[in-house]
Amino acid sequence: MDMTIEKLRDFVDASPTAWQTVDSIGARLAASGGEKLDEREPWKIEPGCLYWVERSGSGLVAFRPGLRSPAEEGFALAGAHTDSPGLKLRIEKRLEGRGMERCAVEVYGSPIVSTWLDRPLAIAGRVVVKTADGASTRLLFVDRPVGIVPNLAIHLNRDMNKGFEYNAQTQLPVVLGSAAGPESAGPAGPSGPAGPAGPSESSGSAGPAILALVADELDVEPGAILAADLFFVDAQKTVLVGADLLNGTRFDNLLGCHAILEAFVDSTPQAHGQLAAFFDNEEIGSRTRTGADSSFLRDVLGRISALQGTTAEGFFRALASSFSVSVDVSQAWHPGWPEKFDENFSPLLNGGPAVKVNANFRYATDAVTESRFRRFCSAAGVPCQKYMTRADMTPGSTIGPVSAALSGIPTVDVGSPLLSMHSLRETAGTKDHTMMIGALGRHFASSPRSGTVE
Repeated sequence: MDMTIEKLRDFVDASPTAWQTVDSIGARLAASGGEKLDEREPWKIEPGCLYWVERSGSGLVAFRPGLRSPAEEGFALAGAHTDSPGLKLRIEKRLEGRGMERCAVEVYGSPIVSTWLDRPLAIAGRVVVKTADGASTRLLFVDRPVGIVPNLAIHLNRDMNKGFEYNAQTQLPVVLGSAAGPESAGPAGPSGPAGPAGPSESSGSAGPAILALVADELDVEPGAILAADLFFVDAQKTVLVGADLLNGTRFDNLLGCHAILEAFVDSTPQAHGQLAAFFDNEEIGSRTRTGADSSFLRDVLGRISALQGTTAEGFFRALASSFSVSVDVSQAWHPGWPEKFDENFSPLLNGGPAVKVNANFRYATDAVTESRFRRFCSAAGVPCQKYMTRADMTPGSTIGPVSAALSGIPTVDVGSPLLSMHSLRETAGTKDHTMMIGALGRHFASSPRSGTVE
């Protein structure tokens, strides 16, 4: 297998949530000689050197200052998001009925809920624990199956295959285990009617099993856990399907994160600045302090410009002289539902990166930015596809329109074709990923001010 795809598989498997994603990116930047900065401290930066800054552990901006003034040369930027739709844990709540304990969940974003059922689930995220000095944040990845959301037998719902809406409060809590016995079946025993502790959920006097599990993994007492951002995640690793398909979890948008990271790290210093942004919370609208609809990107660009001697007016010149590529994923043509696609704008797996266009600017692309990305692809020797929804349908959106509106930077939205977007398991083409890295490499090497491809 291509070494790039091996690296992608390792990256995906090590990045089950946004917090682990940022940790993986930071490790890659550190191994490449990068220096981590702190937003709360003064910065000292040198042209051509590699730096990164994190915000709240789930957002990260990496940059390489240009060899000349930002006001004269601008920045070549690329951005992606670190989050994915899923099920977030409510660890404080105990759900128990007839000896079967479950973990309450809340739906994050818009996952294809049915794909989460009957699959072994692991746990990942971050936990805040009490310490002698106050509190500390620790990453947690329970990298083994700990729970499952069981479906209802078809015999009890004959219409299941006609479509079913799952209730997040009652039907999606994750089963952690069972301690069934005569005492949990009610006074009449296993075959009799349920007693007071029958099938209804009970808060009980004992603590939630999930809280005990998390505490045990962190080697602390349950009472030491102050708060947590934890998600159930797929316990299966990324797998190769056939010769050129890859199946795994969170490809939306770990494909974009990894492609940007590889192209950015492998780039060489240029006259212009280079920046890679990894935002959280795109799946819920980006309006958080770590999302694209925040001050994060503009704050970092402003500090870089100031530290490179740019005036207030020069900063605005730098923004106007920059160019950004928003990298997410694109809907790939699906042979089972060809009627859902416009036949002229339906990207194929392994057909190359796709430019994403929408008349109502659900994507940031316009004719000028599209043509520029097409030139990057041409310079890299890779094909460029185009994705547009049917005229009678509305597509999703990305970080592109949000970051473009906040910064004023010309932006193009692009993505590798993907099947089963927002499913727990998604499928992509291996060739598309390597081609996207090649096109982004040309972007980082090219002058954003002139639009030329060097």
